[in-house]
Amino acid sequence: MKKVAAIVLATAMTVPLITGCGAVTVPEESTAETTVKELGPARAQDDYYRFVNQERFDTSEFEYGSSTVEIAFKTDLIDEQIEKIIDDCVAGSGYAKGSEEDIIKTAYEYYQAYDYKNEPIPEDLMAMIEAIDGVKSLDELLKLDAKLVTDYGTTGFFELNAGVNPLKPTERVIQFNQLSGVLKTSFEEIEEGNYVINNISKDAQMILITRGYDKETAEKHGKALALLALDVYGGTDIDITKEGMPFKYQKILSTSEMKELLSNVDLDSYLTELGIDKSKVNKYLITDEGQLKALNKVFTEENLDALKTWELGMLYGQYVRYIAPHYQQYETYVGKSYKSEHDQAIDEISEKFYKETDPIYVERHYAPETDKALRSMCDDIKSGYRKLISGATWLSDGTRAELLQKLENIVYVTGTDLKRHNNAEYANIYGKNYYELTLNYTRLSRKKIIDEFNNDDPISRKDVGMPMQMMNACYDPGYNNITITAAITNEPFFSTKSDYYTNLGGLGAVIAHEIGHAFDSNCIVFNSKGEYDPSWIPEKDMKILEERNEKAKKYFEDNFTVFGVYHVDGDQTLGENYADLGGVECITSLCKTKEDRIKLFESYATIWCGMCTDETIINQVAFDVHSPSYIRVNAILSTMDAFYETYDIKEGDGMYIAPEKRISRWY
Repeated sequence: MKKVAAIVLATAMTVPLITGCGAVTVPEESTAETTVKELGPARAQDDYYRFVNQERFDTSEFEYGSSTVEIAFKTDLIDEQIEKIIDDCVAGSGYAKGSEEDIIKTAYEYYQAYDYKNEPIPEDLMAMIEAIDGVKSLDELLKLDAKLVTDYGTTGFFELNAGVNPLKPTERVIQFNQLSGVLKTSFEEIEEGNYVINNISKDAQMILITRGYDKETAEKHGKALALLALDVYGGTDIDITKEGMPFKYQKILSTSEMKELLSNVDLDSYLTELGIDKSKVNKYLITDEGQLKALNKVFTEENLDALKTWELGMLYGQYVRYIAPHYQQYETYVGKSYKSEHDQAIDEISEKFYKETDPIYVERHYAPETDKALRSMCDDIKSGYRKLISGATWLSDGTRAELLQKLENIVYVTGTDLKRHNNAEYANIYGKNYYELTLNYTRLSRKKIIDEFNNDDPISRKDVGMPMQMMNACYDPGYNNITITAAITNEPFFSTKSDYYTNLGGLGAVIAHEIGHAFDSNCIVFNSKGEYDPSWIPEKDMKILEERNEKAKKYFEDNFTVFGVYHVDGDQTLGENYADLGGVECITSLCKTKEDRIKLFESYATIWCGMCTDETIINQVAFDVHSPSYIRVNAILSTMDAFYETYDIKEGDGMYIAPEKRISRWY
């Protein structure tokens, strides 16, 4: 694969190479060297994405070693805000025991004081390592595995979780999620080349050598674990991970069916060790039945040494910073940071204790007037969708009615829904050092999850499941809600001082996109109650939807490429493309004048502004369910009549697509 010249990375990297577009020039290759033709000024009619963002491209640079440049929004702003919160908490005093501020302050001070190199491996951690090493049977190992899950925060052999049924969000269920790999090697990496299975063997050998095993025995057990991992990989459906839509594969099993599937595991005893009230368990949700069958097959006494090695690896991986410094051969497993001690502590607290900084972030950076304006805009977007869905006469009356009900049932989750925790619950987690604090914090978190299940606590669609200090928004098909974080209410996405249509083209487009997921090709199979039920859509309507899906796939694949070579995968990106298209159709329908549309379109192009290296964007086309940013702008606008009217797009212009090839989500 030819690499393009550096100048292209700084300018043309994120502009579209649309079929028929004459505004962008592809680098020409000669036998002597690669040359680049200069890009001329962009016109809105030829390349809207570059037309809006060219000045930003010209004044932005890649940082050394970086593969992307954030232009639309600088996440450094959020980092600085969180750092200020932590610094203020550390500088303050007199906090209530168990409060967010006190936990942050204590965690910071404990972390600064902990000497990982010279402190011995914590006694209880060492005891767990020795207990695993001394296991004599599978039942004994599974008992320890449950303890590691509840008390030490590992994933365990089964990725088991006591949570809400994503297929029917009014009930709680025991879930068996898909394992992603073994030790540090993922199943996706194994798919790329089976040779990486050797990494599992090498990592296992390193761990066993620290336990005093001789080289020959360590190699024997390491190879056994690698072969075991290969067996589990063989039963794993990698498409579940790649597609990112596990609900398509998930299903409910009865207790008898689950016990038959895991016939080599004493499931009742395992649940008891986890602290789960078995009287509350009458069904199980599984994601990858083939993987569970493969796991069950390897759970034999014959494989005990390999399984023990796997368990050791999970515990080592979770607590590597406390273990590695004490073994010369394992020291390299802990990377060295060249940041200041203060910056390292900030990074640590930001990652490990974000649930403590989160409510403080909302209190400081999410004003009531912002929430009021945001919710009002959400209501406007709902009204836009209401009109679009009502006008979709190509669907039957019953299907339109159910979609409208689903729309009405959507709730918004914002910063106002995030509440501080009960200080009394956290008052006794401190311990005497950073290890004990984080361990107790983990144990409390796991205990709360188990208690919610055992007590059958009410399930709320307003629970905050995403950090409010993360710049993001998302739609949950089961809860049928959209979460809009406090961090994304910054400019250029949103500001109470900005023009309404600028906000609508910014954060409004994101919100409309997320609501659009309720009706995209993936999530439309959830009914208005949030239940996964593909049968709710009549066969006649499903056929129409599938025909439109095929046209949409063809639209993106035939008309939009990267470097004029790499075509967008229409099937892979269909759900996200539909959410983009339906969202922009919705917010555009709320505009009253040409000037309104101009503000909206310019804001929409602005929020997707960014640059990345050629390798990064090619990988995105290959694996990401999202289209590249410039396609999210140009492909969507090129199929909308309102855009043609606003900018007088004519045949021969780069943004022009023949009418018969254009698509719509609702029209």
